[in-house]
Amino acid sequence: MPQTPQTMDTSTVPPAERVAHWRGFIGRLFQGLRSEEYGDTDFDGRARTFQAGDLVLTRLEATRHRVTRSPSAARRSELPYLKIVAPWTGCAGVEQMGRETWVTPGQWCIYDTTDSYAVANPERVEHLIVMVPKPLLAERGLDLDALMARRLGGSGGISTLALQTMRNAFAELPSM
Repeated sequence: MPQTPQTMDTSTVPPAERVAHWRGFIGRLFQGLRSEEYGDTDFDGRARTFQAGDLVLTRLEATRHRVTRSPSAARRSELPYLKIVAPWTGCAGVEQMGRETWVTPGQWCIYDTTDSYAVANPERVEHLIVMVPKPLLAERGLDLDALMARRLGGSGGISTLALQTMRNAFAELPSM
């Protein structure tokens, strides 16, 4: 039986309420994440989220915005995740651990929800967001900190294969 996704669309609320609706949804979905819309009052956003075992996959479309996770919100996280942002359109600038990287379509970046971070989306975006429970990778003894806020993909190889796998998994979830 296909899984029912969690969805949100700001077009279902009056224009004056869209920013608040978006902020509330993003805060609930991503455990206290804060959104700032660069002072724009005309906002449009949609999200569709699936749970696939321990993974959470979200297709997010929105006008320009920036999200931040404060150190106190990171400490209060219910579940520790590693998060991946993979743009279909637009770009994302990820800041974490004193590093900043920008990713565009064909690239992706990973960051840690147990630490503070910021993701800038200075133009309309469509992103795949994948959340992987951090303990699943940490127990393998990987040096996760070295991977955070680094650009991956764009030049072929295993990172491109990983990106295609993430996107294909999201596309297949409704019929699985």
